[in-house]
Amino acid sequence: MEANQRMSSEDKRNPADKKYSFVSNALFHWKELFVREPAVAACTIALTAVGTALPLMNARLPKMVLKGLEEHWDFPVFFGRLSVLILLLAAAGMLKEGITAYVDGMRGPFEDAYNLRLLKKRLTVDYDILESRKFNDDAYAIYDSLYRNQAEMKHCILIWQQFLLAVVGLVIYGSILLEESVFLLGMVLLPTVLTFFLRGGAQQKDRKLRRSAEEANRKMQYVESKAGDFSAGKDIRIFDLSGWLMGIYRKERNSSEKYVKEWENGYLAANICDALLCFIRDMSAYFFLIIQIVQGKMAVSDFVWYMPLVGSCQQACQGLLEMGERLGKLNLDYARLRAFLDENDGDTFRGRKKEKKQGAVSVEFCHTGFTYPGSEKPTLQNLNFTIRAGEKIAMVGLNGAGKTTLVKLLCGLYKPTEGEIRIDGKAIGDYEKESYYGLISSVFQNVQLLPLTIAENVSSGTKENMDREKVINCLKLAGLWEKIEDFPDKENTSLGKGIQKNAVGLSGGEQQKLWMARAFYKEAPLLILDEPTAALDPLAEQEVYEKYVRMSEGRTSLFISHRLSSTRFCDRILFMENGSILEEGSHEQLLASGGAYARLFGIQSRYYQKECMGQEVQRDALAAE
Repeated sequence: MEANQRMSSEDKRNPADKKYSFVSNALFHWKELFVREPAVAACTIALTAVGTALPLMNARLPKMVLKGLEEHWDFPVFFGRLSVLILLLAAAGMLKEGITAYVDGMRGPFEDAYNLRLLKKRLTVDYDILESRKFNDDAYAIYDSLYRNQAEMKHCILIWQQFLLAVVGLVIYGSILLEESVFLLGMVLLPTVLTFFLRGGAQQKDRKLRRSAEEANRKMQYVESKAGDFSAGKDIRIFDLSGWLMGIYRKERNSSEKYVKEWENGYLAANICDALLCFIRDMSAYFFLIIQIVQGKMAVSDFVWYMPLVGSCQQACQGLLEMGERLGKLNLDYARLRAFLDENDGDTFRGRKKEKKQGAVSVEFCHTGFTYPGSEKPTLQNLNFTIRAGEKIAMVGLNGAGKTTLVKLLCGLYKPTEGEIRIDGKAIGDYEKESYYGLISSVFQNVQLLPLTIAENVSSGTKENMDREKVINCLKLAGLWEKIEDFPDKENTSLGKGIQKNAVGLSGGEQQKLWMARAFYKEAPLLILDEPTAALDPLAEQEVYEKYVRMSEGRTSLFISHRLSSTRFCDRILFMENGSILEEGSHEQLLASGGAYARLFGIQSRYYQKECMGQEVQRDALAAE
């Protein structure tokens, strides 16, 4: 039950369950920035200093001019001071532009580093977690936060830089205004405080709407991906599914637009009040300064000094509000990202020592059972059997008997909820993950071609580290070399139309033959084939079996099928029904017993005999021509 509980709890997990505070996420950002891009971190701090100094120098310039005229400075002194300030302004402006351009250019690589970590997570996490909808929903939401144009994660460096600029600016400009009047500073700050509370409710609503919008966007993305999927293209056209898919897309798009409209309406009232408060703030501050001049309490040179500083302080307040809101959203994105990355990759494999086995291995199922999360009925229950080293075993049964689930358990993709599985007397969980996967060569019913060359697909390696002669021999053994030999680039031909240039496509049967060649190439001690000939006709299937028998010599092999006629070459047959082993023996023994296997074989054999006779007649006719 341990694995089942882990899978169930994993489905229910929420990034908010792990408390990543604002301070914690801020430290995480700056640590990542200083470690990965220290120059960008230094430039961000430099931008804050330069960005704060520029308004001060701009305000100082007219004050200096008027003060020089009021105090009748000598021309050399006046000209010298003015020239120095202008040169400093020009240098600061150029420095700001240069640093900004550099930081903008380096934002992409820094943000892409998160994508690489997400990719690694999805490639290495345990398979049962990868199948979880919650895991995939979280992954989509994080990718969306990284690559959507308006996403905060995409602009995290800019947001933090603008936030720092606003905080430092508010402290410096506010301190200067405070020297003149507490009332002046209060008039600038009070509307900001009021706006902060007004926008708080809108932010709470925004958090709730984001999840709903992400769900709609994920479904829209799925429809878009299927529109360009070659494998789905035939069904979409033949069964006229385009209208149905467009209906789903429109429905989810309308839902997404609805959420966006609610989000905008939530901020509308706060924005209107904010604009009104800003107007009152500006008028009050400027009116206060004008009164000071009229009453003779302030010189004209001081007036032109404080006026732009009031504007700069107001901009800092506004920037603090805007960047604070964006940091709030960014904080949620960081919490989700960190919870996702920190999530345990799984506990199927506990071993740490790498090892490599030579020769066939034994397999033992010990009171093994498995129940899918959320299901009350077990898919597999109390399996007890042993496969001796070098033995060829056929696992047969009707669809839904639990054969594929058993294969996933044996491959280490799932962890048993009851009992255990042992390889050479050692529980699967005690192996190191890579060492265990090194024991297995497998061919599954549903194959996925990688957009690489045929040789790279077979060898699972690059051109530099593959044995080309061995690749060709495995392709011949799988019965695919005659097809590939006709390609201009032969085994160097690329697969994956729409991704690779001059790529070719393979039929379903050819793809399974390619995957069989890959299983042969690996030469692992344990060979597992899950319906590997499902896309082949009976005669072609028989040819593959004969080659499989030769290739399985010296290995332990498990062959999964629902075609009972294809299992006679195996040493033993295990007949599954409702998640249990119902019968066991050789083909002849099971037929002689007259049980479920014999009855099902009798039904299936009639259809296979008719199909084989028809194919033989067709081949004879073609040969005669």
